[in-house]
Order: sequence, then C-alpha cells, then structure tokens
Amino acid sequence: MKKYITYVLMVFLYSLGGHAQSIDDILRYSRSELKGTARYVSMGGAFNAIGGDLSAINDNPAAAAVILKSEIGLTLNSLYNKVNANYLGKSNSVDSRSSNLDQFGLVFVLNDTSESDFTKLTFTYNYQHEQFFNAKFNAIATNPNKGLDDYFLAFANGIPYSDIKTYDDETISQSYQILGENNGFSSQQAFLGFQGYVISPVKFEDDNTQYVSNSNPQGQSVDHDFFVTHSGKNNKHSFSFATQYKKNLYLGFNFNSHSSRFRRIDNLEESNYGSGSSFKTTEFENNILSVGEGFSFQMGAIYKTNNNFRLGLSYQSSVWYKMIDEFLQYISSSRSSGKDMVDPQVINIYEYSLYTPSRFSGGLAYVFGSKGLISFQYDRVNYQNTSFDIGNGDTNFMNQNKKINKTLKPAGTVRIGGEYRIGHISLRAGYFNQESINKTLLDLSKGTSFGLGYDFGRSVLNFALSNIEYQHSESIYQNGFTDTIQLNKDQVQFLVSYSFKL
Repeated sequence: MKKYITYVLMVFLYSLGGHAQSIDDILRYSRSELKGTARYVSMGGAFNAIGGDLSAINDNPAAAAVILKSEIGLTLNSLYNKVNANYLGKSNSVDSRSSNLDQFGLVFVLNDTSESDFTKLTFTYNYQHEQFFNAKFNAIATNPNKGLDDYFLAFANGIPYSDIKTYDDETISQSYQILGENNGFSSQQAFLGFQGYVISPVKFEDDNTQYVSNSNPQGQSVDHDFFVTHSGKNNKHSFSFATQYKKNLYLGFNFNSHSSRFRRIDNLEESNYGSGSSFKTTEFENNILSVGEGFSFQMGAIYKTNNNFRLGLSYQSSVWYKMIDEFLQYISSSRSSGKDMVDPQVINIYEYSLYTPSRFSGGLAYVFGSKGLISFQYDRVNYQNTSFDIGNGDTNFMNQNKKINKTLKPAGTVRIGGEYRIGHISLRAGYFNQESINKTLLDLSKGTSFGLGYDFGRSVLNFALSNIEYQHSESIYQNGFTDTIQLNKDQVQFLVSYSFKL
C-alpha cells in the first residue's frame, strides 16, 4: 500500500502533459439540464419573468424578491435513464436508476416599513444539482475498418523504441510512471500497446519510430463491445441578494459556487480477429475521476408592467472551473500462446482549467389574477465561447479550442410553462426545447413535464413528472480509433418538493 501511494504522489508532483481532455469533456459541464424544485421542473423551467421559487433564483436572481415570506424547502428526485447507443448502425439500450436529494434552499424576506423606495430585501441560499451524470451505455457492433491497434499506432508512430521497451532494473509500473513524468500521455499509450502485444516496432532497434499492428495484421473486421459507466454530479450553491424597488421592479444578484465530481469507466472488449491473428480477445479499460470547483455570478431583473404582464431579463457569467483528473488504465490480451495483462496501477494526476459559456435569458409571463399564469422564456448561449485555459501553452488544449470553434455554434432554448389553480390545488405543465449546439451533428435536448401542488397555507407540497430526451455523439477515443457513437438518452424524473414558511 505504501508503494502504491508513493506512485500517486510522484505523478501528482511531476507529471508532464495530460491525458486527452477533449470537447466531450468540456461539453459535459456546458450542457444544461432541467433540474430544480418540483414546481420549477413541472413548468419546464420557464420562470425568468415569474420568480417566487427557489430554483427560479438559479435562472434569475430577481426571483427571490418576488417571494412574499421567508421560507425553506427541499426536493427529492428519482431518476430513470434509458440510453440507446447506435454504433455503426447497431443499436443497444441500457437502463439505470438513481435517487437523491436534488435541491435545498431558504430565503429570508425583510420588508422595509419606512418610506424608502426599496420596499423589500431578500437574502437567499439555494443548493441544487445542475447536472446528474449517472448513466450507462453499451455499444456493440462489428467494425470493418478500425480497432484498438489503430488507437495505439496513432500514439506510437514517431516515438523511439528505446522509450517504450522495459529495462532490467525497471518494473512495468516504474516504466509507465517514468514515461508519464518525462514524456507524457502519448508515450504511455505507446508503451501499453507494445507491452500488451497489440503493436510491434518495425525494427527492434532503439532509434525505430515506426510500428505495425500485431493483433490484426491483416486489417480484418473485429467485434467490439464497448461499455461505459458514468457517475457523479455537478452542484451549484447560490448566495443571492435581491430587492424590490417600489411596486413593479425586482432586482437581484447571485454569487455561485460550483462543485463537480464525475467518474467515467470505459471498457472495450475486442474479439473475432480471424485466422490471420494469434489474438482471441483484447480488453482495454480507462478509469477517470474528474473533480473540480468553480465560480460564477448572475444578475437579473423582473418588471411588472401592470397587474397581469411581467418581463424578465437575466445574465449568467461563464463558470470558471479548476479541474483535477485522476487517470488509471490497463490492457489485457488473450492469445493462442496464453494471456497477458499490463496493469501499471499508477494514477496519473492532471490539473487544468476550463470555462463554460455565458447565458442570456429573457422571459414574458401573463398572470390570470389568482387563477394561474402562463410563462415563456428564451435562453441564448454561444457554445463557441467554451474553452480550455491554454495559459501553459498545452498543444492539446489549443487544438481542442480550435475544434470547439469549428464544431459548435450559438443555440437557443425555448421554455413554456403554465399553472392553473383550483382552490388549494395547482395543476401545471411545461415544455422545453434546446436546438442543436453542433453545426453538423445532433446535440440537443427537449422534453415535457407535468405537476401537481397542494397549498396547506403555511406549507406547500409539490409533485412533478418529466420526460426528457437528450441526443449527442461521442467518439470512442480521441486518436486513431475515433468512430462515433450516437447516444439517445430518455430520462424520466419524478420529484417531490416540500416548502414551509418561517
């Protein structure tokens, strides 16, 4: 155990370069999801011009000033995900379920009884999940063109054989660690491919820099079974200050603290190499834990033009994240001569920064007195403003930022929600649709929601049910073997919120 911990600390202190953080990683924190209180979700999140809800404060800080009395509330969420993976025309679905505390918040309302034009002050804290990553997918198909050998060859070609062979005074773990500290991620991948017998040098000489496939020398079709497990969540802690100016104008400001924890384990089993290969199966697994913290701010306003119409406008800044990745991998192969495993058990640790795009939102609502309301909201985000920090001159981050600018585009999200009250009971429905953020591929989300609430006077109990579809594509790997998987996630979430006035 002491030896293993030493490896972790050494790589943390001295590792150069990073594993291939990509556009897929940064979009994980940039895409929006419909999360919040049951009332908020049941109306599609169309609260920019309404306010009066703890989760609405996450969209428009002025929403807190609409709340009449101090209150506290929490939300429980039960999720069901069904992810369909389409790989080379073959589809396969995997289900997963989870439950969690989705939101907790409290607001203190101070009414000014003096003759000041600012008639109300509110101070609010709200915690909620912005994204919940728990999901699984399984891509299964026969690939006629690409395989694991292409992945390792993409890294190995150009690297001297002297770098990736083992020496008598080094173990596999020591060699892998030294390569990471001195040469970086590419040399580690070339090392794994060679030590796992997937690739071979053209010449077994120290100055050799060219490699060929050993697992699939004839380039035949191979079977792939790619299983990916995602877990974790992205949390947002909002501290807000809001005020009401005279009777019709509400103003607010948020400072947000973000924390994220994401784990991805991807495992590829490759088989059916044909008679020209001694390989039976190859298994390659990557395990990455990403932990990060960030901050952002928001400002917003709500204006009542009369007793019925309300207008809302808000701005959310970029989220500035500081990330730490812990990366662990191994490869094993089964051949006619036996089975080999290369498992360095060394954790590579990388630090970097990223920035999500800012967001502008506008809303319009019509209130039918005490009977109900209908609300419309439009969000605009330029996803080309998503970027990795390249302050250290990292070539991979420069290339990924160029890819972001070339691939992504501005996109809008339409939200519509309605509420109708019958005595103490409230009936709600909502819809939202985010257009694709990718110039050439589908990368969008849309959904419908419904809800029910009961007002007990001093407290309110709300329920919501939503059905949301997310579509986007992911590459299997970022180099060499870059075939894409089209992912379609159907998410059903059931929420229960309870709030009471203080």
